[in-house]
Amino acid sequence: MTAKSVKAAALSLLSRQAYTSARLSGKLSQKGYTQQEIEETIEWCNGERYLDDGAWARRAASRKAEKGWERRKIAAYLRYYGIGRDDIDAALDALEELEDTEEEIDE
Repeated sequence: MTAKSVKAAALSLLSRQAYTSARLSGKLSQKGYTQQEIEETIEWCNGERYLDDGAWARRAASRKAEKGWERRKIAAYLRYYGIGRDDIDAALDALEELEDTEEEIDE
């Protein structure tokens, strides 16, 4: 398979929904692409800002917090989707900052 076809497959998937790097990698693997092709494509997608695990984590954490999920459960959810520790910490920190801001507004 060619680099162009794996990029096209990645963009096709990303045009339908946001993915984490890990989930996109899994989808491309299911389609039969080699690990090297996948890694190069994930790197390219990150470089082009088509993928952003940190932003995905912040959005997901915010949605789950709005539903009343505890931080521990949110962290587990993010790990399940392949989010790294640094991005999980940043997403949870962003939630804390948002909660602090909301408390200040309410006062």
